[in-house]
Parts: sequence; structure tokens; C-alpha cells
Amino acid sequence: MELDHDTGAMRGTVLKGAHAGKALDGLQQGALFALYFEAGRDDVETARLLEAYMDRTLGADWRVDAERQRSAASSRSGMSREEALKVLGLKEDATEDEIRSAHRRLMMQNHPDRGGSDYIAAKINEAKDVLLGR
Repeated sequence: MELDHDTGAMRGTVLKGAHAGKALDGLQQGALFALYFEAGRDDVETARLLEAYMDRTLGADWRVDAERQRSAASSRSGMSREEALKVLGLKEDATEDEIRSAHRRLMMQNHPDRGGSDYIAAKINEAKDVLLGR
């Protein structure tokens, strides 16, 4: 992320994930929100930088639109809590740390970059999101 001190303009490049290598100003609003949600789960500092960027480029109302998109995505998930527990191999009383640990372990084994399936990786991610209430 770069800040032009004279104009206040912010520019940034995505370093990892689905949009790696792309400039933030080249992403559509929905892609920015998805990046923000991902960062919020994995990297608080990146999420804060994205918030500052979107405050400057989208205005203060972007949070309402982002929450609307998150709610719509959550309602599309057909995975039940019981199914999510089975996917991650956990019991009903699993802690947040246990959920994150199981997710990390399974993603290391099944990530598409390591020869795993896109479908399985998506299910593992969806299970974590369901269990963590995201």
C-alpha cells in the first residue's frame, strides 16, 4: 500500500490470494469486499489497510454494502453446523482454536496448489466459516 502524502491518494497491490498481483484500483467492489472478508479472517493488519483504502475510494457507506454482500453469501451456504463439524472432523464442543487448527491441517493436505481439489478446499473453507459464524 502506498499513500501519496500530497494528494492523499492510496494505491495498493494484492500480494496473495485469488487476486494476487492485481492493483486494488483495478478490482470491482465485490472483489474488494471478498478480499476484505478474507483478510479479516486471516490478517487483521491487511483488513485495516483495506478499510482505509475503501474509506477513501468508496466512501463511508461501503460498510453497509459489504455487510449486505456478506449476509447474502452466508444465506447461500447450504452447509449445516453438523455437516461442517463432519467436514473438519470435529466434535460439537470444538473450540475456535480447534476449528482453526483442523482447517489449517486439512487445507495443507487438500489445497489445490498442492494437488488437492478445488471443491474439497471450498468445502473445508465453508465448514470453517459456518463454525466460526462468518
